[in-house]
Amino acid sequence: MQNTSYDAELAVLINRYATPLAILLTILGIALSEPTGSVRIASIALLVFGIVFNSAALSAMKRDTGTKPWFMELRMGINVATNITLVYLLGTTWPPIWLLLALTPIATAVYSTRTQTLRVSATMSFFLIAVHAARHLNSPEQWGEQIAYVVFILFLSLLINDLAQIAKLSKAKWNISP
Repeated sequence: MQNTSYDAELAVLINRYATPLAILLTILGIALSEPTGSVRIASIALLVFGIVFNSAALSAMKRDTGTKPWFMELRMGINVATNITLVYLLGTTWPPIWLLLALTPIATAVYSTRTQTLRVSATMSFFLIAVHAARHLNSPEQWGEQIAYVVFILFLSLLINDLAQIAKLSKAKWNISP
């Protein structure tokens, strides 16, 4: 049985680091790649939505220490959809935006099982490749870059998951409270 209070604490901790990184990547993408027209408007709207949504979700998690798993899954789903859209919109002019798709597997690795971490890593890798294919980038160098990103997502997520599992075992062994 999961400790939802502990899971909520982990979600708050992850939010402390992942949200500012996502905001920074998006602001830099908008400011430096200077998208125009509907791409600019949609990117700014998604940025504002993400900030407001995650602030409200974080506030709700802090108020309700018994946050339900479905709430955290809904939050993750909304963030994934937002991030995929931003990667699609800004990916050709701001290549580092792909890192948005690494955030979900990394976050999942902190509080979930190895199997779940692999599933989320594979899903996000699929979306990364799908966005890449949708933009019709076809050179071997571009595909090689995407493969390197996929391997990064997979290996870093598994490393973090292994470290998190070791930390949980150490906590249990030494009877350390969360």
